[in-house]
Amino acid sequence: MDPATIEEKYPFITRDYLQGILRREQCESAITVESFKVVAPLAKGENYSSDILRVTVNYTTGSHNHRTQTYIIKVSFARDEDADLLDAYDVFKREIAVYDVVMPKVEQLLSSIGYSKRLAPVAHAIHATTIKHFVFEDLSLQGYKPVGRAAGLNFGQLQLVLEKIAKFHAATAVLYSIEEDAMAAHHYRNISEDVPHFYPLFQNSVVACGEQASNWPTTKGKIAEKLCALEKTIIAKGCRVYTRTETDFNVLNHGDLWVNNVMLKTEPSGKPTDAILVDYATGFFGSPAIDLSYLLFTSASNDVTVEDFDLLLQHYHGELVDTLTKLKYAKRVPTLLDIQVEMLRKGHNGVMFSTFLIPLRLLEDTANADLGGLLGRTEEAIAFRKRLFSHPKYQDRMEYLLNFYDRKGYLD
Repeated sequence: MDPATIEEKYPFITRDYLQGILRREQCESAITVESFKVVAPLAKGENYSSDILRVTVNYTTGSHNHRTQTYIIKVSFARDEDADLLDAYDVFKREIAVYDVVMPKVEQLLSSIGYSKRLAPVAHAIHATTIKHFVFEDLSLQGYKPVGRAAGLNFGQLQLVLEKIAKFHAATAVLYSIEEDAMAAHHYRNISEDVPHFYPLFQNSVVACGEQASNWPTTKGKIAEKLCALEKTIIAKGCRVYTRTETDFNVLNHGDLWVNNVMLKTEPSGKPTDAILVDYATGFFGSPAIDLSYLLFTSASNDVTVEDFDLLLQHYHGELVDTLTKLKYAKRVPTLLDIQVEMLRKGHNGVMFSTFLIPLRLLEDTANADLGGLLGRTEEAIAFRKRLFSHPKYQDRMEYLLNFYDRKGYLD
């Protein structure tokens, strides 16, 4: 990225700024930044709520050793319309709260029971003023890589993700039981009666899915008709998903738990050994089934069956109970049946997001893949959505899931 672009779009990225981060991180005041380079590591359409940058810094230490360090910088959108839209959902405030308040306490709780694996990247700097941004460690230096979004997550990869989210859920439930204020920033409902900005996304998507389903052998007729009729009730159902009942078992949901926000470490053989979750901007304190339905229905690879869903939920529940027990959770520990009932009650969340996230996973041409393309009424936006929902591989997974949704009553 050329210096003029950096100065115009990201004026805070300077030698002095990066030098300050390095000095704080390494506790060495004699560090001097010699040069730095900024690139955008993700293609357009890989992230819809922020700009993601990788900064490579060349510097010298007090002993004149030449070294290199890289960081990932997540920057709120500079475009006013997108920034205003996301500000209405307090996404930056919520993510700050995760890294400033929640995650340190979660890691302390888990460390107390001997669990030392990481749940999120380290945030080296957080700035809520001027151009809002985070500076994170570069997880690729530790061998973590993004997952191929088109293929989705296989059974073993989903197990790793569910282990991590079970630890996070359990620790946040315990944290809330002893310190309610720790979740103060996460009572904002991701779908509510008060902020209608994303209503068209869900309404348009379920109708577009219904139009495609009307051409598929096992969904044409009744299921396709249910999908099109869902346009009138989908928002009200979504509002109920994000309505918390205090007497239920509640956790801090990641809120955007899909393949794009998972990074995996693998052995040379390709076997996954660890997972880290990124992008905690839409966390919500509520039913754990919000994360579970979101993950399983949007991001499971085509060879993961609905029978596998039950096995994966059983795996999640085992990790959850083990962690709650070790942390001496004082309230009632949910049974596997409780989790399954929650999936029935909140599974509509998966319907809302899978209809458009699965085709986004498959999309190769991402030139117009931004919030405007998903929400707008321009010719370009309409053309983008037409390409999105007519992808030839959309049927491969969606037809299977729609029959499952119908059997569960999610479409009624």
